[in-house]
Amino acid sequence: CGFTKIDTANNSAEIGYVLNPDFHRRGFGSEAVKRILKFGFEELKLNRIEARFMQGNEASLALMRSVGMTFEGYMRDLVLAKGSYRTVGVSSILRSEYEKIYGVKESCEDNL
Repeated sequence: CGFTKIDTANNSAEIGYVLNPDFHRRGFGSEAVKRILKFGFEELKLNRIEARFMQGNEASLALMRSVGMTFEGYMRDLVLAKGSYRTVGVSSILRSEYEKIYGVKESCEDNL
C-alpha cells in the first residue's frame, strides 16, 4: 500500500494496494489505507487522494468506501491487461471529508 502518483501542483495523489488473498477480509487493507490517508492529509497536506480499481473488484470498492472514499465513476477500457481492455473505477476522498470522518483539523501553526 502506498502512493502511486503525487501531483504537488494540485495537492493531490493516487494510492494503490495489493493484498495477498490469504489476508483478505481481515482488516489489513483498510488499516493500511487509513495510515496512507493520514500521512497524505496530515503530513503531505494533500487536498485529494484517489484510488482506482478494476471493474468487478467489489472488495476493493468496498474497502475504499469503508475508509470514507466516494465512488466517482468508471473510465471505460482504460487499461490494456493480458490482451483485453479493462474498465477502471475511481474513488476519492477530500481533505474536508477526511477531517470530518476522522476528526482531524489543521492547527493555526500549519498555515504559517
